[in-house]
Amino acid sequence: MKPPNSAGPLDMRFDISGQFVVNVVTPNGGTSKGRPIALIEEGDRWSIADLLIPNGLTERALETFLADKFAGFVLPARPVRRLDNIS
Repeated sequence: MKPPNSAGPLDMRFDISGQFVVNVVTPNGGTSKGRPIALIEEGDRWSIADLLIPNGLTERALETFLADKFAGFVLPARPVRRLDNIS
């Protein structure tokens, strides 16, 4: 059983004010050792964002974390918004 504020494996997409899309995933294995990583969509390519995402964030806490980290890109009336289906 997980603590109430912990998050499970992630697979979420966020629109950053219509400028680019950030994907947050929890990979199985690899160098991240289960820590969520962020990927920036660039057309048909993805690049890893230089961003250390804390383990155990709830989905809402992750949305707030990303909004804070990408605040410099946010345009008036175009907030960071989630693109994938919210569970």
